[in-house]
Amino acid sequence: MRKWWIAAAALAVAACGTQTPQEREADQLRDAAEAQADAIEAEAGNVAAGMKAEAEQLRQQAGQGGGYDAQRLQVRAEAREREAKLVEEQAEARARAVRDEGKARASAALAK
Repeated sequence: MRKWWIAAAALAVAACGTQTPQEREADQLRDAAEAQADAIEAEAGNVAAGMKAEAEQLRQQAGQGGGYDAQRLQVRAEAREREAKLVEEQAEARARAVRDEGKARASAALAK
């Protein structure tokens, strides 16, 4: 009885692992889109981190000074932080578009 269960399980796993060429192509398209989207987000994260570091340096400089110079530095720091946030938001939107395009191409491949 136990051997029968093992054979049935092996057959089920083999059946699940078999993919049509269209399914393989769809998986490849989704994987490629996911990798591209991840790269977009990673690059934007690096750029945004640099901008945030600049903003922090400007804040430190502003804290050491006073008057109008310090205020200008503070304004530049805030602008740099906002810009970093926009870079991240833009990257998220681009990554989402790439993922959506990958899903659409995968669906088209499956529909062939």
